[in-house]
Amino acid sequence: MKNFFLLVLIAISIRSSAQVANDVMYVAAKSGLSIRENPDAGAKVLDKIPYGTKVSLIDEDGGWKEIITEGLTGYWRKVKFNNKTGYIVDSYLFPWPPPKLTTVKDMKQYLAQATTLFGQKLVIRSGKTAEMTESGWELKKQLYKNGAEHHEFNGYEYGSDTYFLPGFGLQQGFLLCRLIPEFKEVFGEKDEFPTISKKFKKGEREYDIEVRKRVEEAEYAGPFSIEKIRIGFEEGAYYEFEMYMLENQLVISFGAGL
Repeated sequence: MKNFFLLVLIAISIRSSAQVANDVMYVAAKSGLSIRENPDAGAKVLDKIPYGTKVSLIDEDGGWKEIITEGLTGYWRKVKFNNKTGYIVDSYLFPWPPPKLTTVKDMKQYLAQATTLFGQKLVIRSGKTAEMTESGWELKKQLYKNGAEHHEFNGYEYGSDTYFLPGFGLQQGFLLCRLIPEFKEVFGEKDEFPTISKKFKKGEREYDIEVRKRVEEAEYAGPFSIEKIRIGFEEGAYYEFEMYMLENQLVISFGAGL
């Protein structure tokens, strides 16, 4: 029974990263995505699919061939583009159009690009926020028409923004953060997807990355067993970034406090 539930979790996670057949997806590789004659990195390049292009995945019988790039585990998927049929790496596909690189600077702007507001902002308060005391706080919640949410929390010497993105997986969330300047201190353009916990330095800044797995010492210990990624660093204030899955929603939270 334990193995059955583990297989179910893996299947759900794979769906979050490599979408099911015939899904419409969008290319999120800044330099474009090569479409190759065969599902192999050394195969002939038939064309280059530009960033932001909508593509439809073609269903195929049998298993998909796995490929790992920049720490991301993906699969070769069959597509048709410019009257050419070939294979692309699905690690660089999003369920929504990717951020417009010249205009989108933060996650709120990305949501404004991808969708529209649904209803008015809900504001919940405790205490007087104009003169915030240790017990005072304010929480603002905004829902969007595509199911996304933004929660903005402000407390005494602490604040955070939390986003709920339906249909995104952890690996897609990593790529999304790399594309949005708001998160450049968390994921640099050349950083790889984190799969293990570690401490390291960037310049004078020390980072602490915690990668939490769903099941410890499980038979399946690949990237799709990752439950949460937490990154902390200090620069005057202490910054903390968290990213995890909640059912079919990706949750991204970024906060800072003294």
